[in-house]
Amino acid sequence: MGIKRILLLVLVFFFFGLFLPKSSKAIDLQQALTSENSIVVKIQEGIEYFFAFSLERKVGVLEKHAEKRLSLAQGYAQEGNNEKMKDLLQNYLEIKEKQNNLLGKTDDGETLESVAERTIEQQKTMEEIKNEIDEGEKGNVIEVQEQVVNQVAERIVEVNGTEGQTEFFQKVEHVWAPGTGPGGEAGVVIEGGTMQFAPGTSAGGSGGSDIQNTVIEGGGDSGGGTTIEGGNPGTAPGTSSGGEGGGTTVVGE
Repeated sequence: MGIKRILLLVLVFFFFGLFLPKSSKAIDLQQALTSENSIVVKIQEGIEYFFAFSLERKVGVLEKHAEKRLSLAQGYAQEGNNEKMKDLLQNYLEIKEKQNNLLGKTDDGETLESVAERTIEQQKTMEEIKNEIDEGEKGNVIEVQEQVVNQVAERIVEVNGTEGQTEFFQKVEHVWAPGTGPGGEAGVVIEGGTMQFAPGTSAGGSGGSDIQNTVIEGGGDSGGGTTIEGGNPGTAPGTSSGGEGGGTTVVGE
């Protein structure tokens, strides 16, 4: 957002305030100062983003803005205001998409790692939100979870390869399905870096999700692939991790 546009928005806001009826000024001003979508908040965030001159700092600013939306969404979920909750989750997703576009312009592993860790923590908040809402409303939260996790995973594989991506997915699965292990019909299938839910499963839910197995296929530089079914990475017989024609197979914890 350019500085001229920011100044223009400030002027419009204050001129608009001059013409408000006196009886409504106090209420409208309070809403303008506190509402997450108010012009004042947008101006403040725009200025903060504008003066974060480096790409890495801009990424951090967007992370803060995203987490603010997520925290507000959780509050509305607790109040039973599902429309506000969904609007804020959509805004959270938009901010994360903007952040993801910035990450595509750098190969800074430290910045990417920070985003990945924060994204995992944000999954915990979204799991808590799902515990506050009805089953019929959970689909919107799940959709946001999937999109955010997938886009971060795509950046990770670009910088750290499939091993880094696998580690990230395992951490996410631990949040979505705490205490689960291998050996069940439910699961998550990740093909070529894209997360897809197996039939009858979902991301998270009350007390955790139905996820019990994770299978990751493709995503390598050669004809081989990586298959992971719960547990920690190991090397398949006759192959090497990331080697030609080979892959990594993991079964069990």
